[in-house]
Amino acid sequence: MSGPDALEIRRRLPAPMAEVFQWWTRAELMREWMTPFGEAEATVDLRIGGSFRIVMRSGETEIDHHGEFVEIDAPRRIVFTWISPYTGPEPSLVTVELEPDGEDATQLRMVHSGLPSGVGTSHQDGWGTMLERLAVGLSRPATEEARWRSTS
Repeated sequence: MSGPDALEIRRRLPAPMAEVFQWWTRAELMREWMTPFGEAEATVDLRIGGSFRIVMRSGETEIDHHGEFVEIDAPRRIVFTWISPYTGPEPSLVTVELEPDGEDATQLRMVHSGLPSGVGTSHQDGWGTMLERLAVGLSRPATEEARWRSTS
């Protein structure tokens, strides 16, 4: 944890930095991992001031998350607001920083700040599970079509 209202997670991911960035910013890739349970629906308008929406679904449970892109420095950094039923009335802030780790891996540092008191542990667990799903997705061999989509 980075403080009472923030959490920090670091992970080594098994893909080059540009590919990891794509998985954070393309709706079709975000659907693959951005939920700690069930399935995700995603829409993205990737630009400063653009919005995104993630709907996490499992059975009868549906949790809506949305926010706005504040900073985009592809493929190194992305900052966005995060609003959900569990983050209170004010937007929290997610900062994702990527650094190369050799040719085929990336070091990720993610900070989720502005969280209400008492939700840090559940968010730490949720993000941890999602980042594990991201690592699994990144380690799967991509088809040529998928590889083309993720780089275009």
